[in-house]
Amino acid sequence: MPQYERGFFMLSRILTDLKYSYGINCHETTPITGGWLNQKWKASTDHGELLIKQFSSKRFGPNNLRFIEAALQRQILVEKEGVLCPKIRQNKGRAIRLLDDSTAYMVMDFCGGKTAGPGQLTDGQMNSLGSACGFMHRAFSRLPVHSVLGYPIGSEDFLSSLWENYNKRIRDLSADAPEAYRKALSLQEPVLKQFSATYLGRLPKGIAHEDFTSDNLLFTADTLSAIIDFDRNQYSFLWHDIGRAVLSFALHEHRLDNRKIHAFLEGYLQYSSLTLPDIADALRISWCIETPWWIQPSFFSRERGKAIRFRDEILWLTEHFFEIDDLLGCKSVFHCNKRTY
Repeated sequence: MPQYERGFFMLSRILTDLKYSYGINCHETTPITGGWLNQKWKASTDHGELLIKQFSSKRFGPNNLRFIEAALQRQILVEKEGVLCPKIRQNKGRAIRLLDDSTAYMVMDFCGGKTAGPGQLTDGQMNSLGSACGFMHRAFSRLPVHSVLGYPIGSEDFLSSLWENYNKRIRDLSADAPEAYRKALSLQEPVLKQFSATYLGRLPKGIAHEDFTSDNLLFTADTLSAIIDFDRNQYSFLWHDIGRAVLSFALHEHRLDNRKIHAFLEGYLQYSSLTLPDIADALRISWCIETPWWIQPSFFSRERGKAIRFRDEILWLTEHFFEIDDLLGCKSVFHCNKRTY
């Protein structure tokens, strides 16, 4: 069966189940692009405009779906607290509906708005993003964390994992590795030497969105309209969301826009404390988390779509690591070239 026909058949099955399991009649559907391997449709229904998301069986096995179900249950809780995110329609208390072993989908309210790229947000939109991020973090902080899965962020283990990743990349470096990749690796060691378990231990931990990228933030002409894709929310370094937002929207043409950063900071301060040195630390922890993701040979040997933007942001952060405080115009307690933290 051709791919188009398989997709049409699967959507028909989902729509039939939507009526049976949720009591929702669908009148019209429109495919939505975006989302790696997952399929999405905007649906006009007798319950208003909804979004149907089918999870890729290639990406998500049973263990992955259990993790996502727990993440979506947290989304349900923070949405009730007023976080700007889609309301999820539940079936028997669950966010994910399993049709069979290979078919899983969810239904949520459709959120209007558009995504934006670097340099495209107004100061007002950036302020509203900071405000929404602070409110989201406050809402997450009220949830119990004892059973929330997340990165292995115990300070010693996390630091060890960074060095293990770096050393493995050095060992696996092939003779024909792209020169740009070789250079990127050579710049990592002096940065890694700046971190210690003590420094990492004092950074705030908690439940974070953990996919706070431009693809998952929707804006109107004046303000943030929705935060979407909570599938990866987990226990992590809380400020990774902040560092990711700064890299996504305030880094443009190889320069940080401090006006945008200050607008975000002012918004965040409506709900939680934050300083410019904290934002410097947010960029540093973003480097730690994302460098293993994006500094890989495959991202230097051929174009890989949106991943190239992430790679370039981490390359910029690596090259300017020792200037972060100066670029933000702040005095940090993070002292370069000292490993006594």
